[in-house]
Amino acid sequence: MAREIKTKSAAGLMILIVLAIIIILNLISVNLFSRIDLTDDGIYSLAESSIGLMRNLNDRITVKVYITDDLPAPHNGHARYLKDMLDDYRAYSGGYLHYEFIDPARDGKEDEARGYRIPTLQFNVFRNDKTEFIKGYKGIVLLYGDRQEVIPFFENTSNLEYDLTLAMKKLTSTKIPSIGFTIGHGEPDISAGLQTAYQILQEEYRVQFIDLNNVRDIPHHIEALFIVAPKQDFSEWELYLIDQFIMRGGRVAFLIDRLDIDIARGIVSGIDNTLYGLMNSYGIGIKEQLVIDASCNMIPVMRDMGRFKMQSMVKYPFYPVISGFNSEIPIVKDIKRLNILFMNPLDLNHMIADGCDRQILFTSSAKSGVRSLPVDISPEKQYRESDFDREYIPLGAVLTGRFESYFTNREIPAYTGPDTLSETPIPEKTLDTDDSRVVVIGNGTFITDDYRRNQAGFVILMNIADWMTQDEGLISIRSKQVTARTLDVVSDAAKPVIKYINMFGMTILVVLFGLVRWRIKRSSQKAREQIK
Repeated sequence: MAREIKTKSAAGLMILIVLAIIIILNLISVNLFSRIDLTDDGIYSLAESSIGLMRNLNDRITVKVYITDDLPAPHNGHARYLKDMLDDYRAYSGGYLHYEFIDPARDGKEDEARGYRIPTLQFNVFRNDKTEFIKGYKGIVLLYGDRQEVIPFFENTSNLEYDLTLAMKKLTSTKIPSIGFTIGHGEPDISAGLQTAYQILQEEYRVQFIDLNNVRDIPHHIEALFIVAPKQDFSEWELYLIDQFIMRGGRVAFLIDRLDIDIARGIVSGIDNTLYGLMNSYGIGIKEQLVIDASCNMIPVMRDMGRFKMQSMVKYPFYPVISGFNSEIPIVKDIKRLNILFMNPLDLNHMIADGCDRQILFTSSAKSGVRSLPVDISPEKQYRESDFDREYIPLGAVLTGRFESYFTNREIPAYTGPDTLSETPIPEKTLDTDDSRVVVIGNGTFITDDYRRNQAGFVILMNIADWMTQDEGLISIRSKQVTARTLDVVSDAAKPVIKYINMFGMTILVVLFGLVRWRIKRSSQKAREQIK
């Protein structure tokens, strides 16, 4: 009896200790917040920039989520995901972030939702063997003082953290950075070619298109300048403005097509441009060649099949699958795959200034090559293994730090533009700078409207803008949602090995485990028999 009482007392004491530990852990968790995310890119955790934004709040942000409760799949799970994410934001905000979920129809707040420009939407629901339409809402409003940002509708959760952090950043920021694009040399612009890029960029930046021949100086509010696929020469005056923009610490992205390609006629011709001399002086150039890569995309080709035409898919080495990214550079840190048609290799045989750092952004694969003029770009052309005799050809690079002026031993060119009587001073020649940034990519068409479905290309465009304006916080959020989990390319010799391992490997392991276990049991049985 005494032993039974002692056992029950010990069990009761153990239960009390466990309950006390649970209570203490809950009390600690009220003040301490942490989580474990085992995904490679931390897609279920807030990025450091989001966490930093929350920790720097000094006033209340209210998030109102207008969402109908009984939305059909796949929308019905998004409210739970959003609530979990907002819980994370609130945990890091120091009590400054508050949120509420509102069903406008049920709570009688439809007029309030419409006042915030949250639209009424129709959702398809399949009920009782028929399709019905229900009215619903799925928008977010963020309030900060007398300012507000609205996300009228979110389709899915893939970019939700980016949209929320961007909206909060806009609310709390007092400055919108400005970037410029050159025009007047055959570059794409907002009216033809850059409509998609403009729409994406203007969500975070003031975007300005500048004809350098018609200005006495690049406006000082411009922090970064994009030069995209020019086809005509830059004048000496324009080169001087670009050079002095860099010398005063401005940042420039050269997205350059070194060859002019007429796909319809299969004609490839070189583009001569005075811009190349300026780039070479900084320590980087672009070769008049095209890269071919064994790791490439497939394109559709029409073929004659008697009286009919049939479409078939063929591998096209001029359309490489780029996966060799430099994870040390924020622009491409979390990008896993990029498709760009007709890449020009970089020329790294030019000297860089003392104090300048040159790093590769991304390269071709281990089995690649180059083609010089004249180039046959026909998809019907057959390639041999020997054609891919090079590896890791540099296709994009960045230069940071010190730059020396292209005009060190040159005269300042005369300005002959239209506003010669303007009071804007002509920039005085500066011979060097200790802090600038230059991006060079051997293709300029990957951010044009023709490639608007190339999500990774526009992510890189935004990352370049962020990196050049030193606002790198959103890069990690934007990039982590565009990862393509593709299989690594293996050699032909390795393919059958992997195949047979997948087919028979598990069976062999089970048999080996059974044999080993049988052997151990048999040895144990013999040992017991000997003891007897």
